[in-house]
Amino acid sequence: MLKRDYIILIAGGISVFSGIMISAAWTGSFVVQFLQENTIISQALVRPSESINATLQVNDVSRPISIALHFEPKSSDVILKETIADPGGGVINTNEFSKDFFDTFKVNSVGKFTLTILNQGSSPVNLDGIFGYIPFVFVGENNQVDLTPLNGIMMGIVLFVIGIIVLVVGIILVIMDRRKENRKQPPLAL
Repeated sequence: MLKRDYIILIAGGISVFSGIMISAAWTGSFVVQFLQENTIISQALVRPSESINATLQVNDVSRPISIALHFEPKSSDVILKETIADPGGGVINTNEFSKDFFDTFKVNSVGKFTLTILNQGSSPVNLDGIFGYIPFVFVGENNQVDLTPLNGIMMGIVLFVIGIIVLVVGIILVIMDRRKENRKQPPLAL
């Protein structure tokens, strides 16, 4: 029969392994959903007086749409303008910016939305960004942040941490039991 300290070590190991597996499974599905629901802009060169477009198929009007844009190089003569057009071509959102940009807004209809980014400055820029349903921007009723989609990942992390703690306790118990056994053994007679 196994001693209690070994049972604790096994339980800790199972908890760590379960935490890793649950987090990995939820993270994998989260990443797949993220890539399906978003348009990624990667190293798009936007020259002065030129623009780029990105489209997003919106099927869920209950969730906010977000735009996150980052560009290089940073300089005082860079001015970018973002414009969002709804499926009918009407402008629903527009902003000018000269620093990294983030915005969230609600839409009232489904269909293909178009993001246009115009370089109004005198220097070309390399643009990276995301247009769509950005993770961690879950807004539920009453404009409260809703982290429900992350529950699986958080549960895996909690199991992992508990498993580490249990493993440490198990190791301490193994060491303490070994010391007790060494003290109980009679000294060797010469």
